[in-house]
Amino acid sequence: MKKVISKKNPIIPGMGVCDPHIHIFDGRMYLYASHDAVPDSHNFVMHDWQIWSSPDAVEWTLESTVRPEDFFMGPSCDCWAVDVAFRNGKYYYYFSDGSRRIGVAVSDNPGGPFKDALGKPLLDGTLTTTREYDPCVFEDDDGEFYLVFGAPSWCYGEGCGYFIARLNEDMISFAEKPKKIELDHCGDDKASLNKFGGNYYFSYGGFYAVSDCVYGPYRFLGHTASTIDHSSFCEWNGQIFQAITVKEQTEMYRSSGLCYVHIRDNGELVTDPLIVEYGVGQYDSEWNRIEAEWYMKGVNVTKTENKVLFGFCVSCRERAVLTYPKIRNLSDKTGFSLDYFCLGGKASVEVRTGSENGPLLGIINIDNPADTLEWYSRRNSFFRFEKLNCDSADLYLILKPESGAELMIDSFHFITEPAL
Repeated sequence: MKKVISKKNPIIPGMGVCDPHIHIFDGRMYLYASHDAVPDSHNFVMHDWQIWSSPDAVEWTLESTVRPEDFFMGPSCDCWAVDVAFRNGKYYYYFSDGSRRIGVAVSDNPGGPFKDALGKPLLDGTLTTTREYDPCVFEDDDGEFYLVFGAPSWCYGEGCGYFIARLNEDMISFAEKPKKIELDHCGDDKASLNKFGGNYYFSYGGFYAVSDCVYGPYRFLGHTASTIDHSSFCEWNGQIFQAITVKEQTEMYRSSGLCYVHIRDNGELVTDPLIVEYGVGQYDSEWNRIEAEWYMKGVNVTKTENKVLFGFCVSCRERAVLTYPKIRNLSDKTGFSLDYFCLGGKASVEVRTGSENGPLLGIINIDNPADTLEWYSRRNSFFRFEKLNCDSADLYLILKPESGAELMIDSFHFITEPAL
């Protein structure tokens, strides 16, 4: 199996791995993707699909290549977007036959192999007024699954749009007739559906809209400014990730990347330009600051909008742990600086390497809590440490607010100074 270690977005460069949908199965991140086959093509040439997985969103393994000749389609250069769902011990793989039809395959393993579940299309272009392709499957909080598909009217003409239908428990038939999604925006290519903070987020390309009902109507909110084309979202280890499309050589030869997503109080989705460029799980001690919300794993924490600093903080009211793996260029660093707010009581922050119980780099004791969240209530604390005998290390922040206190971490950075 082919392996790729990501150092920068795109996560799997130079292989045409595109149209990404991501899911978490068995503690791994799975990327279900289309595959642009011709680097200098000016048309979409897509002979198969690919499935990649990763334990950390950085090192990726090719699990399998899914071929249309194993399904009702037969050999094709129109292997368009896919998505996957898990139910009743089986994995269901929904795939596009170009812009015409949707099929479904099934497997016992998230990486395949997949077998055609029907031997014919699930959607053959006759059930609705839209082009029936580019599927997204969504599981709601009550365990019901929905299939979303279609295209905006500007793409294929009057009558087209995005449709949604609840699936039967067998996942290969519908429990209802597909309904057209009401959206106060023109749309933009493939759709995806997620639920964050009790709200349904209907996204298409980098655009997104929100509703309190899975069927809509959906109110347009904005663009994540992170992707040129198809994208999707997932939650993992207390973090929200967006899989994005990155253009490499032409608009018909694309790749996939990952970035973190944060949610403002008004529901807007925010990404960080630096992470869009470098990808997730990338940290360099030479950076002038590492934002706290860029963690790869957060336990007992909440990302909150920080209107004082026009960004985000990571907050907690009980013991919490933040993980930042493989921070680079540490060999000459001898100082650690933390920016934080603390309200209503005292707190401490342990900085450890290797694991949350690993060697202690230093402790910041916070005994000057603020009464209000204002710009002047932000604090900075610093400690020195002996040089590490390694160039990179996993960093763990152990946050310990006392009862009644709220601790908010804004950012941290490293300093090169002579050790004491």
